[in-house]
Parts: sequence; C-alpha cells; structure tokens
Amino acid sequence: MAANPRTLIPILILLFILLSPDSQQPATLDARLEIDQIIQHEQDALSVLNSSHYGGFNSKENRYLNLTGCREEHGFVWDALPGVRERARGMVGHVLGDARVKRLDGIEQEEKEELGLLYQNVTGYVRGSWVRSKLEEGLQRPSVNLSVVAPEGTFAMRDWNRNITGQEGKIRMRLKEQENRGQRQGEGNVTRASATLTIRDSSSWGDGWEMALYGVHFLDFGGILMTTTSDKFAGIFALPHLALSENTFHSSQQLLKRTLNKTIELQKNNPDALSNPWSSSPDTASNAAWTVPHCEYIVYLQQHPVPSPLGRTGYWSENQLTLDSIEDELRFPTGRSAPPPPPMQMSMLLFSPDCGFILESKGPPDYAPQEGLHLRGPKLEALFSTGRRHVLFYAFAMSAQLLLLVRQMKEASTPSTRSRISLYTVAMLAMGDGFAAITFMIVGMFLDGAWLTLITTAFVALLAVSFFGMKFLLDVWSVQAPERRRQERQQQTAATATTAPSATPAGFPIITAAGADTLPPPVTARTAASSGAMPIILPPDQDEPTDAAANPTPPAAATDTATATRSDLGALYTRFYFILLLLVFLSLHATSWPPTLRSLYTTALSFLYLSFWTPQLYRNVQRNCRRALSREFIFGQSVCRLAPFAYFTLRADNVLFADTDWRLFAALVAWVWIQALLLLGQEVAGPRVGVPKGWAPPAYDYHRVVVEDEEGAGMPIGASDATDPVDTSPSSADAGGRRGSRSPSAQDQSRKRGTRVYDCAICREDVEVAIVAAGGSSSGGGGEAKSLLARRAYMLTPCRHIFHTECLEGWMKYRLQCPICREVLPPL
Repeated sequence: MAANPRTLIPILILLFILLSPDSQQPATLDARLEIDQIIQHEQDALSVLNSSHYGGFNSKENRYLNLTGCREEHGFVWDALPGVRERARGMVGHVLGDARVKRLDGIEQEEKEELGLLYQNVTGYVRGSWVRSKLEEGLQRPSVNLSVVAPEGTFAMRDWNRNITGQEGKIRMRLKEQENRGQRQGEGNVTRASATLTIRDSSSWGDGWEMALYGVHFLDFGGILMTTTSDKFAGIFALPHLALSENTFHSSQQLLKRTLNKTIELQKNNPDALSNPWSSSPDTASNAAWTVPHCEYIVYLQQHPVPSPLGRTGYWSENQLTLDSIEDELRFPTGRSAPPPPPMQMSMLLFSPDCGFILESKGPPDYAPQEGLHLRGPKLEALFSTGRRHVLFYAFAMSAQLLLLVRQMKEASTPSTRSRISLYTVAMLAMGDGFAAITFMIVGMFLDGAWLTLITTAFVALLAVSFFGMKFLLDVWSVQAPERRRQERQQQTAATATTAPSATPAGFPIITAAGADTLPPPVTARTAASSGAMPIILPPDQDEPTDAAANPTPPAAATDTATATRSDLGALYTRFYFILLLLVFLSLHATSWPPTLRSLYTTALSFLYLSFWTPQLYRNVQRNCRRALSREFIFGQSVCRLAPFAYFTLRADNVLFADTDWRLFAALVAWVWIQALLLLGQEVAGPRVGVPKGWAPPAYDYHRVVVEDEEGAGMPIGASDATDPVDTSPSSADAGGRRGSRSPSAQDQSRKRGTRVYDCAICREDVEVAIVAAGGSSSGGGGEAKSLLARRAYMLTPCRHIFHTECLEGWMKYRLQCPICREVLPPL
C-alpha cells in the first residue's frame, strides 16, 4: 500500500459507504411522536379555517387569526394586504373587463359573448420580468421575532433566503393543475393548483430562489391564488382570507376543507409521511431541524384571454368549446386533428408579508409592450411536443455530423493522409459529441414526457463519440506516434547538448538520446544545407526502402514500441474521458453561479469549443500541408456544430428558457467561418501564406520556382530531353513520340514565354512549368506562369522529378515514394 498510495482511495470509499448511516431507515419512535404533534397542529389550523368567516382577518381593525404568522405579535406587515388585494382586483378589471369582475363577486352575466377565452387547465410554463410595485412606497418594514413565530424551530443563520433586494429581475413558474379527468375537486368552480416558482435579481446566484407554492384556481375569471407554507407561516390554512371577494372566499374555503382534511388523514395512516406536505421546498421535503429563515410569498395570478383558436371573434361559445377540446386533446391525446394551442399569458402580483416587499410583472399598462408582456409561456404538453421536435432536429444534425465523419474517415484511410490531420481537432469534435450525449442522458432522467426522444438522441451522440470519434482519434494518434517520439528524442538531445556542451571531448563518439552511433563531423566538413525535407518514418503498410529489409529491427525494440503504443492509447482514453467528465461537472456547478459569471463561463466555453479548426490551421503551418480535411467535412461540420447555438440564441421559446442573444450568435458564426475560410485559403494559396519566416520549422516546398542555372545541374531530370525532337529510350517511347511531334516553333514559343513542357510519369500528360533564367530572382514577380496559383499546377520532388499536383497528391495518399526513382518523399 505504501508503494502504491492510489489503492487507498477505493478502500476509503468502501469504508465510507459501509459506515454511512442508512437514510431510508424507518422512522424512530421520537420521530413519529414529532410527526403526531405536527399533525395535531395541522388539525388545529384546519379547525380555525372551518370556523372562520369572511372579514375575520383584518389587521387594521385588530382582527387576527389564531394561525402561525397571522397573529399580531408575529410582526408581519398585514396592513399592506388590503392594498395588495385592491391592486389584484384592478389587475382583473384591466385584463378581463367589467364582465369578469362581476363574476369575481359571483354575479352571472347573460351576454357571454363579451367574455374572453380562458384556459380551464393552466398546466404549463410562464416566464417574464418583474419590477418593484408602487405599493411599497411608505410601507413599514416588518420586524419578525422568530422566537415567537417558530419557538420550536432552530435557525442556523440570521440572514434570510428568498429576500429580493434588486429593483427588477426575472421570474419563471411551472404551473400544475391538480385535478382528475372528468371531475374537478371543489365547490364554486374552483380547483387546486400548485407551482414551482423561480425568481432572481442581479445579485442572485444561479437561477435565483426556487420554491413550491400551493393554492387554488378560480375557473370563472381565470384567477390563481397561491402561497408558501412553513413552520412560521400557515399559508395554505389562511389562503381563503387572502381571496379577493366573499364569493372566492367561500369557494376556496369549501375546497380546502375537504382537500386539507384528506391530506391530514393520509398523514395519519402513512408511517413515512412528510412533516409538511405543503412545504415550500421544491423537492417537497419537510423542513429540516437546522434551517435558514426564508421569506414567505403570496402570489396573485390573472390569466389573460387567449386568441381565438378558430381565428374569428363574436362566437364565444363555439370558440370556448374548441379551446376545451384542444385542452382535452393535449392532456389525453386520441390522435384527432386540433388547432395549435395558443400560448398562455398572465399578470402577477407577489407579496411577502414577513420581508415586506411587493413585486409586479412587467407589462402594460404601466410599461410599453416592448419592455415586457407580463408572464408568457406555452402549455406543458405543447412545450414537450415542441421540445421533442427540436430534439429530433438535433438528432438529424448529429446524424449529419456522423455521416460527414464517416466519409472523412474513408478519405483519410491511409497513414499519409492521417498524418496531416490535427489530433486536437478530432478530439475537440469528439468532446462536443460526448458532452451532448451526457447532457441528454441527464436531462432525460428528469423529463418523463420527452424521455424516449432524449435517450434516442443521446444514443446517436454516444455512437458518434464512442465508435467513430474515438476510432478516428485512435487512428490519428497511432499514425502520429512515431513523429511524437522523434520530437521527444530531439528535445532530449537538444537539452543534453545545452546542459553539458563541454563534457564531451573532441574526437570521441557522442552518446545521445538519438543513438550511440552518432559521431561528430570533421572540422573540415562542410555543413549540409537544409532542404526543408522532414525525416520520414514509414508506417507498416507502406513500402520501405530496400535496405530496410537487410537490417531488421530487433525483436526487443519492436516489443518496446508495441508496449509504448498500448500505454499511449490507454493514456489517451484516460485523458479524454477525464476532461469530458470534468467539463460536465464544472458545467453543472456553473448553474449555481451568479448570472454574470455563468454567462461569462458559457460564452468562453462556447468560443473554446467552436475553435476546433484552429489546431488544424496550426498543424498545416507546421507541416506545410495544404489540404488535410475535405471541404465537405469542414463546411458541413461548421454548419452542424452551429445549429444548437442558433437554437438557443435565436429562438425565444427554446426548451431551456435561455435568453436570446443574436449578437453572441453572430460572433460565434464569424469565428467559425473565419477558421473555415483560413483553411480554404491554405488549400488555395498555401499553408504558410502570411506567416513570417522563422515562425515555422523548415519544410520542403513542392511548388517552388524552377531556376535554370548555367550548368543545368539545377534543372529537373528530363529537362534537356524536353526539347529534343525524338527520345529513343525504350522506357520513354510514348513520351518521346509526343515530344517528337512538337514542332521547333512551338518549343521556341515556349522558351520565349519562360516555360518548359515536361511529361508527368503518372498520367503521361504534359506539364508546363515556369522557368526562371540563370541569375534571375525566383521570388520576383512575373507573368501568370510565375504566379503563386500557376505554381500550384505542378509539384517538383527533391529528386528533381515533375508531376501534376493532382497526380502526385493522389499517389502520396498511399506511398511516400517517388513514382520514378523510388526515393523517399517528404510528407505533404
């Protein structure tokens, strides 16, 4: 264990699992007694609700309720409640008109055509912006005494959660109607409703504060009243006294009498019952013994009339029946045709009696429609349907990425072509697919309605990264392994020579990391000029020089190389998946950061991910390679990788409720296409165009200008034959016949233009090459023949043979040897 301390980690993990207490153990006797006391308190609160009457709770007239948080000594600011209710009634009148306000008081109307269309089931998502209400002006701040409000509770901190201090922010609600098909629980056309509310301002961490609210939905006028419930506020038992009229008081009281009593009976009969079924914690867990005090919320929501699904007005009954059929088809689909459901829109008024703030949704009439439209969002079923379609669209984009990757793998099927591809470019593309796969799997565990679609898309992404992305990555890694080892040996040799230059006596062999057979050159030896050609290590599937067979590699060295390769592949797997999991956990943790910091992280990660062409640009410059990836792969992957960013930054109804930002998307598009166009420019004009000399290692240039010296030694092989009328050699009979057919006048015209015509030994066609006269400047400008693009038509090998560019590039995909003399060629 001392030799390998890593073995201690799994032992500690096993001890932690075995010695940890079981959180699912049955409730002890003391815990059951505590639950019984809580149930007794709930029954007492229900008795207060049953015996109370309308107007029995009015702090200005010193009428209080015997409920937690509703007593005078508790210090809540109930003096603001009448003003809040009056503001909520005004909200109903502005949204629905006088006809619905009369229904608020229980007065029926004969002319139903004047009424707007309202959803009878409000299950869905709404979101928008909030601002501080003018009702806060002159509002006295509360002074809550926690020892009086919750004497049995123990609070670990003095700071309060859910305390909103900003002037404006964002709010999101997930509404859920609690009813069964074909029946509504309640009296007076009222049903139970609940919501998960998420609110934040500029100073909030992550998405802000999240809480659960419970209340009622009044179907006659589309009003919703909900509140939080905790140890210091019996909100659900006092909810009827927060209603807007006597009619809504009685209807909500009758509903809560039955539903609350039923819930308490379930608590009695269930040994594992929660201590607070109406807890404001979003996970519905009971409040812990050591808690942090938090603000209580009372929320008034008013549904706006929806547009006519039939596209016509004046037919209220027909339109309402159509809307009801749409709702029924959404919740219980039968496959029949139905118009798309209109989005929901609601006004909100939020009041915190213990923290003393009042918030309103941002929208008309106090604000222009351009600034806000209160709370808007789709029905839950419509959101899931839209989300499934969007996920399927991403699955098609992922399939297109996979198809492009497979086609690129087929094109780069030889070691010569794989050696040109950047390992980091392939790794970044595979990393994005792996990140998408894990994200879809995590989201699929929480969304039952879209689970099948999400898991299917996650499988496609997992297939892309596991079977194809990693396969391509391993192929590129294996081909480039000798190159990396050679670079490591060169670095070690340079480091050895730099640290101890005087330790080697002159005239003795030098023992270096490159080998023991390296001898110092003689003093009088002339330094060899660097041609820029890179050393070549041929992979096993290529033809080797003839002398390689005479000196086989020792078995021990081959075994060491195979062992090192397997070790490198294991390290590649480990690094890749470690970085992937690290990014996933870091991104999950970033969801709890403040909005500004989270936005910076998301933007930086997006730009980093969309920089996948940058490593390929760098490798092209280092290896002087013009074309490593196909244009189809470059532009296809660029479009597919940008598709998810277009969805989240341009569509306001995206499934993650992310804020739209077209400027960010424009910047991302510009960054990706700048890289793609630079790759195209390297292919057309050369990989080192615009790169200063000395910034890249020397590399052989296959497209250099041919200079004609006085002796002709610098001319390509066959240059003197190109002007002969006839070539009698047997090996060049066809070429000689073509050259013999050329007239002397054509040859003279070619010389006057500064060009020579040669034969390509691969396709047996003519190659016209620009020639610079002896003593002329190879870099000087000239006509079209000497231009950069004209030189791209031919390739001149180090052994001074000339070929068409397309011919030699196609040849070098399979063999790095000259087709004529079999001399080893530098890689492209």
